[in-house]
Amino acid sequence: MPPMSTTWLWSSRACAISGTKSPGIKTSTTIFTLLAIALFIFIPSYPASASIIQAGSDIQTAINSAKAGDTIIVGPGEVSRFQVDRPLTIEGRGSPIVSAALQKPAIKVLSDDVTITGFRIIGIGKDTTAKFNYYMQNPTEAAGRRFDEPNSAVVIMGNGISVKNCSIFGAQLAISAENVRNLVLQNTTIEGCDTGASILQSAQVKITSCRITNCKKYGLDIEKSSDVVLDNNSIVNNTNTGILLKETDQDIVQDNILSMNTFGLSLWNASYNQVRRNQADHNYYGILVTASSNYNNLTDNLAEDNSRSEIVTGFGIGISLQENSSYNMLIRNTAKGNFNGLEISKGCKYNAVYDNNASDNKHGIRLNENRNNLIFGNNFFRNDINAYENLSLNIWNTTIGNYYNDYQGKDGNNDSIGDQSYSLPGPESHSFDYRPLIRPYRGARLNSSQIRDEVKKYAVYGPADYEYPTVSKQNGVVVISRKTPSSPPKWTDARTFDASAPPFQKENSF
Repeated sequence: MPPMSTTWLWSSRACAISGTKSPGIKTSTTIFTLLAIALFIFIPSYPASASIIQAGSDIQTAINSAKAGDTIIVGPGEVSRFQVDRPLTIEGRGSPIVSAALQKPAIKVLSDDVTITGFRIIGIGKDTTAKFNYYMQNPTEAAGRRFDEPNSAVVIMGNGISVKNCSIFGAQLAISAENVRNLVLQNTTIEGCDTGASILQSAQVKITSCRITNCKKYGLDIEKSSDVVLDNNSIVNNTNTGILLKETDQDIVQDNILSMNTFGLSLWNASYNQVRRNQADHNYYGILVTASSNYNNLTDNLAEDNSRSEIVTGFGIGISLQENSSYNMLIRNTAKGNFNGLEISKGCKYNAVYDNNASDNKHGIRLNENRNNLIFGNNFFRNDINAYENLSLNIWNTTIGNYYNDYQGKDGNNDSIGDQSYSLPGPESHSFDYRPLIRPYRGARLNSSQIRDEVKKYAVYGPADYEYPTVSKQNGVVVISRKTPSSPPKWTDARTFDASAPPFQKENSF
């Protein structure tokens, strides 16, 4: 290679003195210095000569000899378990197989900035007796260990980790991640595990184009985390819950298929989440929001044919708000072919239900023991009962009400609003839609801010009697008490469902 010229094209005197009073050599020196600084800023932290390493079945040996930034290529066949303790890309070609063992993950990631792609991973199931015997026989392994840790196929303990194009089968826990940031799971299949992925106290997580099926407990268990994006996943036939978001906020759940789970998507004590364009079908509950408040927006979802006859014949809920869930919005959803298409139950307040279509359900919408929810601009048609209210006091119209195909009133002035109110059926119901629509609602869509303003304007009923504190005197002491809200459901390892218990009333109902 000929030596590189050290003469800079712009170092001629003519260029150097153009538009400046400084001597040319100083100007070129300044430019050189600035360029050197710029190059220094953009030098990657990894060696410029990153290598591609071909590994045999002993991947760990290749990892131990690799430098940060290297790529390790692994061919087909069975390979050994491995740990990654430096920033690497481990790329399987031809679906190499790596198997976990009792309390020994197939893959453990200890470093930041690691990519794992192209592996077929075989997990190991739950075996409490074998785990106990293992630690009794290996006391060194037991030192400092938690005995309730599951048998995980993949354990992630670093930031900036990507797991792509993999398949994981038969693990007690397919993927375990705790206290991590910037985690990506993409185009990965998880099948036949107890739990697909457990992501705890983490942030900036993206799970996209994955298929999670036939898990005994949860497909995705995401707790105490934020900024999670779940996009375009297929969550199918999981015995308990497809996706659980517990104590999470600022998440986006969009364009997922939630099918044949007991609970398709469950938000529990979650806030500021966007749930949009998901399809929930053939679940016991399609989308369930419980003990969750503060602007969870459920928008443009399809909840269709949700029923699980093996649990309760013919019973299934499309979209449900429960257990003191307040200040949420249900907008432009479609609920059809469910027992209850839309449902709000037990202590929920200041929720907005707007521009939804509920058809061909047993109940289009059912409200039970709630107050100050605003329901307007919705279309209820071909339901056995279009709208039902029990022990509640809610608001069913603003400047417009809702469309009910069984409304029998007249429109004498042709303003598309019925002249007679629509009485909401149900025991102890005292609510009316005073502005029922003559034709299905096709009005201009309100945005979230406008809908919140409508709630503030119209949801003005005072507290119910039971919400006021009671004062009593016990042994000479004045006691002020308030009715305790009902608790969120308890999620257990039990696989069976007590069909005799109403939802969320018995601790061990699932």
